[in-house]
Amino acid sequence: MKKVGILGCGWLGIPLAEQLVEKGFMVSGTRRSEAGLALLKNHGILPYSFELKNDSVKGDLDFFKSLECLIISLPPRDSGDPQLHFEKRMESLLQLVLSSKIKKVIFLSSTAVYGKKAGVWTEDSRCVPETAAGQALLYSEALFLNSSVTTLVVRLGGLIGENRNPIHPLSGKSTTHPKSTINFIHQKDAVQGILSLLLQKNTSDIYNLVSPDHPERKTYYEFMAQKKELPPLIFVGNEGIHRIIKAEKIIRDTNFQYTVNNLLI
Repeated sequence: MKKVGILGCGWLGIPLAEQLVEKGFMVSGTRRSEAGLALLKNHGILPYSFELKNDSVKGDLDFFKSLECLIISLPPRDSGDPQLHFEKRMESLLQLVLSSKIKKVIFLSSTAVYGKKAGVWTEDSRCVPETAAGQALLYSEALFLNSSVTTLVVRLGGLIGENRNPIHPLSGKSTTHPKSTINFIHQKDAVQGILSLLLQKNTSDIYNLVSPDHPERKTYYEFMAQKKELPPLIFVGNEGIHRIIKAEKIIRDTNFQYTVNNLLI
């Protein structure tokens, strides 16, 4: 399998594509803007303009030609009706996949499909999404898993890493649930985890990708505010939800190991 396409090749897709190129893969990626397409080209990724509309496809369908594996990195949008619109876009995308020579799909989902209740959650847990985005992702997971194409669903924790951390939009603001546990995944581990599944798994399945480190929100954000010299969050109340997303299955099934085991770095 030497031809891989990344649909929505952005903050996570570009470093993943670079790893694939280093391993000898031919990698294509899609973006919607001219600046985004230029960025892909600069990183050695074949750029394609492509966008899934609610009732149509806009862009270059040649992106799908000759692909053997498609990585879908398209989170639901916040505007409009994300659930209904996203589901329609994924239905259209599946038809494009089924009419192509794609043998494997890696669908990047989110731990939002588990909902927000306390407890320990694994890939075998019953999903109870509480947001429209979570419901749309769960529907789309099933859509591809129940199709004839081999599908690996990757449920990512909150993404952090290079130039990306929730401390930036939250700094100096009031928030609640200081004792809630966090379920993040560093960009480095997300890339290596997806890469391990692409190279080593050839049957449909579901995998969580979440750091084994789960500090409380207050501990994490106080540390990050100090590290980045930003105003700290103002925590109201003393409550918290002990919610742990377990992500050990990928370690058992592949040679992947988490490298960012301490998020307070």
